[in-house]
Amino acid sequence: MSVKKSESYFISAGEHSGDLLGADLVLALKERLSRMTSFGIAGQAMINAGVDPVAHISDFSVMGITEVAKKIPDLKLLESRVLSWIEQANPKFAILIDSPAFHIRLAEQLKMRGIPVIQYVAPKLWAWGESRVSRVREAFELVLGILPFEEEFYKERGVNYEYVGSPQKDRVDKVIIKRSALGLPENRPVIACLPGSRMSEIQMNLPIIDSLRKMVLAKIPNAMFVVPVALNLNLEDVFAVLTNRGDIKTTTVAAGNGVAVESWDYDGLRFVKGMSLEIMAAADAAIVASGTATLECALLGTPMTVIYRMSDFSYQIAKKVVKLQSVSLVNLIAGQKLVKEFIQDFSFEDAANEVISLVQDKERRKFLTQNFEEIRDRLKGAAAETAAQIISKRFGGSRTSQTGH
Repeated sequence: MSVKKSESYFISAGEHSGDLLGADLVLALKERLSRMTSFGIAGQAMINAGVDPVAHISDFSVMGITEVAKKIPDLKLLESRVLSWIEQANPKFAILIDSPAFHIRLAEQLKMRGIPVIQYVAPKLWAWGESRVSRVREAFELVLGILPFEEEFYKERGVNYEYVGSPQKDRVDKVIIKRSALGLPENRPVIACLPGSRMSEIQMNLPIIDSLRKMVLAKIPNAMFVVPVALNLNLEDVFAVLTNRGDIKTTTVAAGNGVAVESWDYDGLRFVKGMSLEIMAAADAAIVASGTATLECALLGTPMTVIYRMSDFSYQIAKKVVKLQSVSLVNLIAGQKLVKEFIQDFSFEDAANEVISLVQDKERRKFLTQNFEEIRDRLKGAAAETAAQIISKRFGGSRTSQTGH
């Protein structure tokens, strides 16, 4: 005898970017499954969209082999707590967003409990984990991906995969910004600095960005460096990463529509909470840690260079398992090394010279912006709406048995 499923679904994100994707998906599902409620592991964006949080994304927002290993006991405790909630709520289905280190195992546990599982944002197994494909194929009823080049990889290996579109394209299409609205000068070069959305990334990458800033200023003395800080991070923790201590100057600018933009000048850098897309759009160039931000920056048409550093142990392991010639999404989608990547051990002088070139070299800027436009044309939007349509068709009807389809 089967147990009747409740009119709810479980949804889980493991980091800030997944939280934003999850919020868009939840809102799109509300239009199609209006009688269903949602609960899960959420950040502020998903909570604002109506998800009842049983845990917060900050409970396991880590990056890197050693960083994840240190949190294994906490992750197991989190898994146990979440499974207890799920057993009580008995949701109709589950949606897991990215974060494969946690979610593949959770999906296996959910399947054992008769709950169909959808993965939104496919694990990057084409880069580092082909051995896990069989686990993904068995644990997930459906994988909804957001990168067009990964479709062939998954389908060739028997995974029920569908490319639904790239949410980054949807997001950048909504960005309309003027420098004055951000309190940025019109007559100075602005360089956006995106060291990552996790504190572990900030600790590794922000000091490098600060070093590059000082080298760039020797050639472009009026350049302004602006750091958008992810909403899930504490500003004081971010400031503490920098070695110098000084006064913090706070500025508030009225951006219109009753919105105020607050910024903090500290140790030669300007910090803004959130607004990463707006800062990238307003910038002349960007220094970006590898990740989703590289694709967003390209779609906004802003010339960039990629820098990234992780712990030495994590890097040595990554070198053995990652099979790619490039690490940034923009280069992977382009199928060529459009933007220069400075990973782990590299010449700061070379990286600084590339930033200078991005600001001053008109031909270099033109080459990048033209290629970025081609990438934009290749991607399709409406990812959340497409994903919600697929999910609602599958789970929108009456369901009293634990079937797979």
